[in-house]
Amino acid sequence: MTRPLRVAFQWSGGKDSALALSLLLARDDISVERLVTTVAPDESVATVHHVPSALLRAQAESIGIPLEVVPMAGPELEGYAERIGAVGARLREAGFDAVAFGDLSVSGARVHRDDLFGPLGLQVLEPLWQWTSRECIDRFLATGMRAVTVVVDAAVLGPERVGVPVDREFVESLPADVDPCGELGEYHTFVHDGPIFSEPVLVRRGVTRSLSVEIGTTRGRQRFDYWVCTPQLA
Repeated sequence: MTRPLRVAFQWSGGKDSALALSLLLARDDISVERLVTTVAPDESVATVHHVPSALLRAQAESIGIPLEVVPMAGPELEGYAERIGAVGARLREAGFDAVAFGDLSVSGARVHRDDLFGPLGLQVLEPLWQWTSRECIDRFLATGMRAVTVVVDAAVLGPERVGVPVDREFVESLPADVDPCGELGEYHTFVHDGPIFSEPVLVRRGVTRSLSVEIGTTRGRQRFDYWVCTPQLA
């Protein structure tokens, strides 16, 4: 009998990650043995989602899979390929067969994953690949998992949209030009309960604040404005 693939999953703490992980955990041919997440240089918060590392650790503890945090070199994910590549090399040396992600094809990330991990001898698994955004959000809601928004793009969503549950009412009330799954960065989430957890991660709502970030893009330096509401452990 063929042994299950030993898999490390790149964990963000959000809804796409949780849905993709749930699909992998349901498979007999896969053994998810590690969660990997990228964090700020001081390891205080996760990149992109701005969720405190303590919350990610609480998620991992409830899921029952060890979490490895990978500090980035700077606020703009400087050195991402090098640092994640080094993690991949260690995983392969430790006997892992594959790395998995919660990307949808709209993100265009697959080719970069293959280029980074293929030379290391690691397969890239993408359980949500080729799903539409509507399929993804519908499947997430159908699982019974519970999530709240933690970051929203201020260019398309107001402050009333952050720190609230991601439910059917939230999705159906989004503006027509906003991706229902937030795949263009319109909103990011934190999952705190559901079938993959042994017990809920108890959180309370944080304070809504504005956040402005200036980063380098193909069109030069650009400023992006967000509304942030970071949950706190209850």
